[in-house]
Amino acid sequence: MRRLVLSVIALVLASAPARAESRCINDWSEAAPIVRGEGLYTVEKLTAEARGNIKGTIIKTTLCKDDATWVFRLIVRVKGNLKMMTVDAKNPFPR
Repeated sequence: MRRLVLSVIALVLASAPARAESRCINDWSEAAPIVRGEGLYTVEKLTAEARGNIKGTIIKTTLCKDDATWVFRLIVRVKGNLKMMTVDAKNPFPR
C-alpha cells in the first residue's frame, strides 16, 4: 500500500506543469514601495473590489512576482473553508 501511495505522489509531481520561479514578499513594509512604484493595487483597494467579485472573505494577502508579473496570492474563507487564489496585482478582477 505504501508503495502505491508513493507511486501516486511521484506521478502527480512528475506530471505537474513546471512553474516559473516565484518570489513572495510577506513583509508589507517591503511590499509597499513595490506596490507604489509598480502601480499595483493596494490591499485596501483589492479588499474593496473583492467584495463584489469573489465569494468569501480575504484572510491573507501576499505579494509575489511570477516571472515578470506581480500577483497577489490570497487565502479566502468561503463558508468556513479556506481557498487559495492568485490574482494579477495590476488588474485583479478584469471585467
